[in-house]
Amino acid sequence: MTPDLTLPGAALISTCIIAGGILIAAQMFAVVIPFAPYVMVTLAVLVVLGAAMLIFSCRGRDASPSQE
Repeated sequence: MTPDLTLPGAALISTCIIAGGILIAAQMFAVVIPFAPYVMVTLAVLVVLGAAMLIFSCRGRDASPSQE
């Protein structure tokens, strides 16, 4: 039985999108943020990871119906 990763995946995606929006808004107001490009790349990678978690958890449910 595989764990259900739907909620952690959605939480990871939404948190990274919100953090990225805050980072972009801060840069629009000329706030100096050290390593901002690296943080943005890391957030993008985490969004892709969260999306993969969502895809694999949905595939797992469709592929094997409740086998108890």
